[in-house]
Amino acid sequence: MDPTTDLPFRIVPLAAEYAARIRATRRDAFNQPVQERRDAAPHQCRVCLTLTAPDEPYLLLAHRPHPAGTLYAETGPVFIHARDCAPYPDRDRYPPEFPREQVVLKAFSAAHEIVTAAHAGKRPVERVISALLADPAVAYLHARNDCYGCYMFRIERAA
Repeated sequence: MDPTTDLPFRIVPLAAEYAARIRATRRDAFNQPVQERRDAAPHQCRVCLTLTAPDEPYLLLAHRPHPAGTLYAETGPVFIHARDCAPYPDRDRYPPEFPREQVVLKAFSAAHEIVTAAHAGKRPVERVISALLADPAVAYLHARNDCYGCYMFRIERAA
């Protein structure tokens, strides 16, 4: 557990099986073709939760982190490595290569409805996570990039 948080949490990246299916079929969950790209910019892989290297191929796809038919079922762009990569292993620690200040944490109920949200800003992101998960109405969080609004990963209370 990170020393800046009181409540243990668990980071949930995109599943390896989900990414493997996308890499194999080159289609996202909506049966839309994914785009393979490469450039000098770092991009956040939602599986291993690390950044792509300069000129490393990555895939751009549409992703919906909520179940279909729920009112907050937003769909948006995410990136994954074009190559196989293992899911983020250090699940009780906030990913070091992902934004810590430029992150919005959206808190959802078990019914997948929004309860509240917070911008991390200058506060330690682990403390913001802990405060949101302390609310018994909150079942899980979504971490999102504050500029683009893209989904990064899910956060749950540790078992």
